[in-house]
Amino acid sequence: MKNIYKSILAILSMGLLFTACSPDNPQLGSILAKDQLKFSITQNPDDPNMVILESLTPNASPFWTTPLGRSTHVRDTVRIAFPGTYTFTYGALSNGGATQADPFELTITTTNLSYVDDPLWTNLTGGVGNEKVWRLDYGMYGLNAGPLTYCAPLTTWTQWQAGTAEVGWAPSWNDNQWIIEEADKESRMTFSLKGGAYMKTHKVTEGVNESGTFFLDVNNHTLTTTDATILRSKNFIANATNWNKNLVILSLTENQLMVGVRRTNSEGDYLYVWNFVSDEYAEKYVPEDVEDPNFNFGNQSEILAVNTTKTWYLDTEVPFNWADINGKLLNEWNSRADIISAGWTGYDDSSVANIDGCSITFTQDGKVTVRQDNGTETSGTCKNTQSTNTITFKDVTPSFLIAGWISVATTDENQWKIVKVEHNVLGNVSGIWFGKRDPAKPEYMVFHFISK
Repeated sequence: MKNIYKSILAILSMGLLFTACSPDNPQLGSILAKDQLKFSITQNPDDPNMVILESLTPNASPFWTTPLGRSTHVRDTVRIAFPGTYTFTYGALSNGGATQADPFELTITTTNLSYVDDPLWTNLTGGVGNEKVWRLDYGMYGLNAGPLTYCAPLTTWTQWQAGTAEVGWAPSWNDNQWIIEEADKESRMTFSLKGGAYMKTHKVTEGVNESGTFFLDVNNHTLTTTDATILRSKNFIANATNWNKNLVILSLTENQLMVGVRRTNSEGDYLYVWNFVSDEYAEKYVPEDVEDPNFNFGNQSEILAVNTTKTWYLDTEVPFNWADINGKLLNEWNSRADIISAGWTGYDDSSVANIDGCSITFTQDGKVTVRQDNGTETSGTCKNTQSTNTITFKDVTPSFLIAGWISVATTDENQWKIVKVEHNVLGNVSGIWFGKRDPAKPEYMVFHFISK
């Protein structure tokens, strides 16, 4: 096996002859000539599928384009599992600018499947000779709440697997459809090990179909793609500068893939984690029929109206939260400052003016009056179903804009569920958490009303 190819040696020889009568350091501001580029592309004699790249050009920064992506290392190793003819291109950046050598084609005749013989490769692609199709997870498959999760910037695979990752926000798509258009439910990306590590995408709202290559680093849990990018929302493209190189993987199972992209815009450093589900799993998924538990809070009509009539005011400290199916609040917010500190809801001190006049009044005979912050009132009736803790409204819909995308609302059936009841030291009801059931997963968005 010849380790250094004759054509490369010829280039190097010409470079050496030329530089013998030229200074080693190019004059400030001058660009390197192509024949000044010095580099080698070497196959490991014990493993010809291992290709070693080395930049030998002095006083210049190298850049490589390889079948598995791009590199700026002086010395790098590319491991190619499959036989074929592959193109490598070397370039160097000097004071005068960039110079690129002619592309070099290398034919590999051997196969080394040990490079892709790992459960993570199999989970991503289906294994050697196969391909696997993925789609964005819109929260319909029992895995994630939606296609996007916000995490601390340096979140790692290890942290996610250990359950110690710092999650800033895991929004439901149903409640936050601004994140990505519904049309992208039809977008797809495919990872293939049919003769190579290939990737292709079909992006509906971006209006592109891409074909490229990818590399999965199973040791560092990163994904690098070339000539194609992962599925994403077109609304977020400008928010990050790196959509290709060493993207952190937080989860990769047979059914689920989570890939992180660092936010780099003026909003500040954060990690966008894009959530995917395999096509096969999505097509076969049948959601579990999770019944809502029912709570014994006592006489529901008395809770709402007390004696004859009772007005409940939207809390301006913690007006909203989320709760699991059993009524446990999912965010540890005890004050407005806690919500502001979380940073992702848009609710702050200035939002109080939107809701400090909002209220709802219940009477014992089932009448309801909803008062908006501007004093406007609408009236209707409600039906209390004690057995399920639900309130069904008629001719009136409690709805208050809190801040930005956060609003008090009811379900499509115009219902609330009493999720949590609070009592003061005298045993009187002092607060109620009304819940709007999420249609896709077992949780509620809950709204806090208090007695005054």
